[in-house]
Amino acid sequence: MPFAVFCYDLLIKNGTVVDPANGINKKMDIGIYEPNIADVFEPGTKPGRVCARKVIDAQGMTIVPGFVEGHGHVLPLSFAYPIEELWKRGITALCDMGSVSISTFNRCRREIMNDAPLTLNAALCLSTLMECNRYYDINANIETEVDKETIKDMFETHPDVLMGIKVFIGHGDTPGAKSTLAVLKKAREVCDYVGCPMICHVANPDIPLPEYIDYFQKGDNFTHTYNKGNIIDPETGGVYKEVWKARERGVIFDSARGGRNWSAEVAKIAFGEGFTPDIISSDLTCLSNDPKTSRLDVHMSECMAMGMSFEDVLYHATNVPASFMKGVQVGVKRGIPANLTIIDLKEGPHKFNDAYGVEYEGKYKIIPKATIVKGKVMYNQLKTDY
Repeated sequence: MPFAVFCYDLLIKNGTVVDPANGINKKMDIGIYEPNIADVFEPGTKPGRVCARKVIDAQGMTIVPGFVEGHGHVLPLSFAYPIEELWKRGITALCDMGSVSISTFNRCRREIMNDAPLTLNAALCLSTLMECNRYYDINANIETEVDKETIKDMFETHPDVLMGIKVFIGHGDTPGAKSTLAVLKKAREVCDYVGCPMICHVANPDIPLPEYIDYFQKGDNFTHTYNKGNIIDPETGGVYKEVWKARERGVIFDSARGGRNWSAEVAKIAFGEGFTPDIISSDLTCLSNDPKTSRLDVHMSECMAMGMSFEDVLYHATNVPASFMKGVQVGVKRGIPANLTIIDLKEGPHKFNDAYGVEYEGKYKIIPKATIVKGKVMYNQLKTDY
């Protein structure tokens, strides 16, 4: 048998690969021919010489599918997070959740999304007044300001990146029952007309959940799930039964941690009942980019502190958000884009703080050490040989 030589563009060696969707949790090496994964193999099993133009030594580290940020803000607004910094967070794909509306999306697509080094999706704000620079009544002209025909045209022009319509309800956004229900009614009408999911920012509305949850249908996204005033029934002290029914009919519950939308008290109750998030996301912006708050790696660690396993947390921060996005492939397997994150799963104990100053403890903390996007090393703090 002739002597074989396997010479990759990039070789990641000596790390433990964890990929819940593909049932992998063991020490493996990864060979990459840019932009795809070429081989995933146990060390020493290749029948010949293994080399690469660049080698990352992941000894003691964990190699996982690249993090998928299901709720972030990188399109232009005053507190957008810079795309070029995403690699430090281990993020390899992102959905911008309502930074812009039909008034600015075409420009954003042309000037930002088309040339972005990672896969970007977006949800459009229902109205131009709902763009995230909000300093006035965003719902003052909800009936007259929203043009569903133009919104539908936009989705038909950009079906490869647009995935939903974003609206806001809450004490600060829709004061009173009338305003809250008016927004949800209009959003439901437009989403049904366009044929897309509704993504709803929920932040302690002035009416109890049973009075508005029926507006959410299969595939809709209830975001900021674990904020105070959202899913806990004050009469029973547990998760509303209507929330469980909504999940049964296909409503998606997103943690969307942010700097203001995560209550340890709410999470402890909900996680204790088994109501864990469908999507684990950080609602990343520069406003909430604090080491103790809205970093996806920190929030994943918080969910572990609340009782989720590492594999479950990883799955809900990669595969699940990817399944609701367009053009995102996730996994550590041959033949798909090499979007990978290398982490230090550091044992603690570690201290965490919720949005209300409550401190709690977790056993592990996830620390990104390297990020590979389409086979390119975008960030690396590990030993590298050339």
